[in-house]
Amino acid sequence: MNNVSETIVKIPVEGGEMSAFLATPSESRGKSIVMLQEIFGVNEAMRSKARQFAKEGFTVLVPDLFWRIQPNVELGYDDAARAEAFKFFKAFDFAKGVSDIKAAFDFLSRRTESVGAPSLVGFCLGGKLAVLAGAAEPRARSVISFYGVALDQNIEQLKAMKMPVVLHFGTNDAHIPNEVSSAIANALKESANVHVYLYQDAQHGFFNHMRSDAFDFDAADSAFDRTVKVLLQ
Repeated sequence: MNNVSETIVKIPVEGGEMSAFLATPSESRGKSIVMLQEIFGVNEAMRSKARQFAKEGFTVLVPDLFWRIQPNVELGYDDAARAEAFKFFKAFDFAKGVSDIKAAFDFLSRRTESVGAPSLVGFCLGGKLAVLAGAAEPRARSVISFYGVALDQNIEQLKAMKMPVVLHFGTNDAHIPNEVSSAIANALKESANVHVYLYQDAQHGFFNHMRSDAFDFDAADSAFDRTVKVLLQ
């Protein structure tokens, strides 16, 4: 099992400096991931996801994408935290977010642990941003979106992508109705490099083991295996 070292790094971006959590494996595969947060910030759940992938040999960078609103947001999952998280989501500037992701992408590309271009892996808000950033950054090795919101708005961008793309959705997602995820899968079924996986009865956040209300072991395990296979391509 890989040992994982952790640190906070600073990334120069337009208008300031953005912090990011960096997880580095003791035995690297030479491949790296820019991991994109949920609406709850770079909290312990996001750091845990980064460690999970780092233990598989990937160097993982998780930028603090809410820094322009408020640095170092770390929210839980109770009702008050959810209400606060949606305030950050509504205030978030997607164009600046994509610009910040590209800065994180360039930062990680220059690291000695990273051989070649990083992949983009995102969850919820980050799942949407992974697609937007992948469309803006054709060097990305692959794009993986876990329950990315409103991706029905990005069908043409997804069809145009040249790198491997994987979209994971639960069929019982309160924020992405099954008819929407099914329509996305149908719209992309002829795209050779885009694969859409629907997990029966899985909810929004099914990959987050810190959410007892949503975590689905079988769906998470299957999605993780599929994701790792693509990341290794």
